[in-house]
Order: sequence, then structure tokens, then C-alpha cells
Amino acid sequence: MVNNSELKQRYGPYQFYALCLIVLIFTAYLAFSLGHKFSSEQQTHLKQLNSSSESLRIENAALSQQVNVMSVELQIAKTTQDKLTDTIEQALAREASLRKELTFYQQVMAPELSATGLAIDGFAIEKTLSEHFYRLKLVLLQQDKIKATLNGSLHIVLHGSENGQPTTYTLANLIEQGAPIKFRFKYFQMLEQEFTLPADFLVEKVVISADVYKYKRKLGELNKTFDWRLSSSE
Repeated sequence: MVNNSELKQRYGPYQFYALCLIVLIFTAYLAFSLGHKFSSEQQTHLKQLNSSSESLRIENAALSQQVNVMSVELQIAKTTQDKLTDTIEQALAREASLRKELTFYQQVMAPELSATGLAIDGFAIEKTLSEHFYRLKLVLLQQDKIKATLNGSLHIVLHGSENGQPTTYTLANLIEQGAPIKFRFKYFQMLEQEFTLPADFLVEKVVISADVYKYKRKLGELNKTFDWRLSSSE
């Protein structure tokens, strides 16, 4: 292997150092070229990454805006739905109230609906604080255009089951007085009667009948059936 001394002796000092300088210049140029090329590639790659990052940032901002808009729209829709639900509930309650008022006035103003001229309105059963103790409420209306005093007695029968067997009880047997409920009025009359049910008796329906009189003349008979439904006491 040729060393530096042999090269100096063979080519002379001047040529030797010139050759070393050329080699150094070539090596530096090659290193610079490679470094510049690598730097250019890195800068290009960095620009691509920056561009991708910016695109992702813009896309993320657009998606965030869409989410915010959808959240606001969802909240508006929910609020609108709640208001619509409240409006519907109010309308249904108003309709039920109007139907009740209409039924009341029809019973008063339309005598053809009942041959006896008597109607039962506002039937209600309330549970009292005492166990097995209930309160019956009735409103009796006269439907005749020419008002006259109506009178008679209500015969009330509770139908249900007791110990798995069909059973009936008359209201007169469930109250302390043990007498039928009498009525006498010209326009309307409100009646209340408290009674006690046997512990094992399950009521299904209430049948009300009456012989209706105008003074002493019998106008006819009234029969009406109501489902057993408890109302809240006021």
C-alpha cells in the first residue's frame, strides 16, 4: 500500500498537496451536494406535512362547526317538541273540559234524551282516609223545558266478586241508615253518601236505577251503569 511519503517522493510536494487539495475539494463538494439534496427532500417532505396538517385543521374546524350547528338545531327541535307537546296536552284538556260542559248543557237543554226528564251527571267514587270506607257523589239534573219538581228514590247496586265468586251488594245494605237515597229537586241536586265495603269484595261496576215522579205521577224509570273508578278527593 502506497503511503504519503512515497507519494511525495514520486510526485513531489507540490503535486502531492495539489492532489490532496483536489480530493478535499471533491469530498467537500460531494458532501455539500448530498447535504443539499437531503435538505431539499426534507424541506419538501416538511411542506407536504404542513400542507396535510393545514388541510386537517381546516377539515376539523369545518366538522366542529357542523357539530355546533347540529347541536343548536337539535336543541331548537327539542324545545319546539316540548312546546308542541304542552300545546297538545293543553288542547286535549280543553277538549275534555268542553265535552264535559257540552254534555252537561245537552242534558239540561235536550229533554228528548231522557223520557223521564232526569239525568245523572258527575258520578264519582272517592276513597276516604278510613280503610274500606268510600264516598259516592252524584249530580241529578232535570231536562224538561218546563221545570217541575221531580222526586223518587235511587236504588244503587254494586256488582263485583268476593272470594272468587260473583257478588252484588245494594248500597242500602252498606250504609248505617240502611235506607235508599231519596231525591227531590226542581233544577238539579247534588247527593253524597258514604259507605263501607266488605274487605274481600272487589267492585267492578255500579248500577243505578230510579222510579221518577213528577209530583205524584210516575214519569218512568231510569237505569244507568257506571264503571267502578276511584276519583281523587278534593
